[in-house]
Amino acid sequence: MIPNEVIDKILDRVDIVEIISGHLPLKKAGQNFKTRCPFHQEKTPSFMVNPAKQIFHCFGCGTGGNAISFLMKYEKMDFIEAITTLADKASIPLPRQGSPDRQKTSFAEKLYEINGLACGFFQENLAGDAGREARRYFVQRGLNERTIKDFQLGFAQDSWQALINYFKAKNIGEDILEKAGLVLRHETNRNFYDRFRGRIIFPIFGLRKRVLGFGSRALGETMPKYINSPETHIYSKGKHLYGLNFAKDHIRKQDYAVIAEGYFDFILPFQNGIKNIVATLGTALTPEQIGAISRFTKNVIIIYDSDTAGEAATLRGLDLLIGEDMNVRIAVLPKGNDPDSFVRKEGPGGLTRVLKESRDLFDYKLGTLTAKFKKFEPRGTARIVGEMLPTLARIKNAVLKSGYLKKMSEELSVDEASIRAELGKVKPEYAGAKNSSYAAGNEPQAPQLLRCAEMTLLAIALEDPKLAATIREKLGFEKFKSKAIAGVLEKIVGLQKNGEKVIPSHLISCFEDGKTEEIITRALSIAPTIQDRDKGLRECFRHILDENVKEAARNNPDMYEVKRLIDEHRNMLKKIAPEVTVKKV
Repeated sequence: MIPNEVIDKILDRVDIVEIISGHLPLKKAGQNFKTRCPFHQEKTPSFMVNPAKQIFHCFGCGTGGNAISFLMKYEKMDFIEAITTLADKASIPLPRQGSPDRQKTSFAEKLYEINGLACGFFQENLAGDAGREARRYFVQRGLNERTIKDFQLGFAQDSWQALINYFKAKNIGEDILEKAGLVLRHETNRNFYDRFRGRIIFPIFGLRKRVLGFGSRALGETMPKYINSPETHIYSKGKHLYGLNFAKDHIRKQDYAVIAEGYFDFILPFQNGIKNIVATLGTALTPEQIGAISRFTKNVIIIYDSDTAGEAATLRGLDLLIGEDMNVRIAVLPKGNDPDSFVRKEGPGGLTRVLKESRDLFDYKLGTLTAKFKKFEPRGTARIVGEMLPTLARIKNAVLKSGYLKKMSEELSVDEASIRAELGKVKPEYAGAKNSSYAAGNEPQAPQLLRCAEMTLLAIALEDPKLAATIREKLGFEKFKSKAIAGVLEKIVGLQKNGEKVIPSHLISCFEDGKTEEIITRALSIAPTIQDRDKGLRECFRHILDENVKEAARNNPDMYEVKRLIDEHRNMLKKIAPEVTVKKV
């Protein structure tokens, strides 16, 4: 756990304009800087960076925060990675000891260090005499020396304890090597031995280009052909995509990602200029992998092997992608080809052509099913419709869904009303409601006027923190519908009580959830529009009390109790409004 004073020191030392301008083209706009928001599609820039308050805020999607938040959202770093990056930039050392959370982080760092050393060991093997056959194999597969170096490919020699002995010389024991997934324990004699033997090695990197684990392929006929690292403290196969660290900027720039299946299916296209590509590490797509892609684009082209297994994986991944509101197309390779072999045969131009000819997801799936089942027989038609409906149910755009329904009706010669009736029986597995940009967690949505009043009170308190205590005294934070806004106000009161200065960028770091960050930056963005704080306080108090008493009246059938609440409301208004006086702006 990193102390707050260290975090505050880092935020004081770094400049958010410098941090963001390293990733986005900022233009001066009065006292601030602006650009098009990287977190949603827009034509007119609404993403503002405020150097005075050291925050950013998008007026389009509501995303906001400080320098830490930006790195976490844009570079997809976790908190420790973001704060470490900024600490390095600010030349501020981070504490190495502390709470169990810090110990967990230290353990993760140890695994990263071990994996990095193992990666270097495998590279040395490849470059030496033991790696001659592996080097020849890479050349046969079409890889050049630059690619081998860039992807840090290696070779594990055919030895039971070569890696173990390498780490023994560095005083690193077998127990932690087992936790890193690099060694195994024999079932009978309980001795350790190397997991990867006689195989070429593919390091699997995280977004910060640290080695999470390894994939490997046998050189000969040894089975299994591929062996990967197991689940470890820092690596989960279903959460990562091979090559995303290399491809993310290209994906963001081209606004679409190509999804392949294996290591070579990524490497050969990338080497040949198709750099917006990732691979699924030989597994069917998972929601976590789709979530990783969706941070950089909403558009994907799937290009799997053109065999039965590849086709089945495509159809499974298709429905997951639709459920995550992605725009999906399918690139179909000639039979007997995969992206790796096709690039070697046809060159990058051939694969680019196939990508341009990619088919709409609906056409692809419907075509695949009609080729599999007899569409002119009732049972075959029913089977096709049954397979198509889960996909259609996940499409969120009503107009698009209606168009596909009509097209399917015409293609299968089935009454559209009948298909709609069957569709009504299907419940999408991956449907999920989106939170409002003001909502924190799962709190219920309050009336818009009340939400605006609470946001305005927070804006006033951020401009003049002393007024947070006045708001609590005269109104009470328990009367707020938004627990997040009440929590920020309570924090401001606490900082004031301790004699600490309320600095917006520091305040954001006091909260772990991204929605609270957005609430703070939204309030800061509307603060300059409040011309009269005194009037603003009075009106907000009145709106909040009005809405609360109306809600109480709606939910209480006892008329006498309702009358009591109304009388109490009137007395509070008489008491609160005249006593709230602040200096006019």
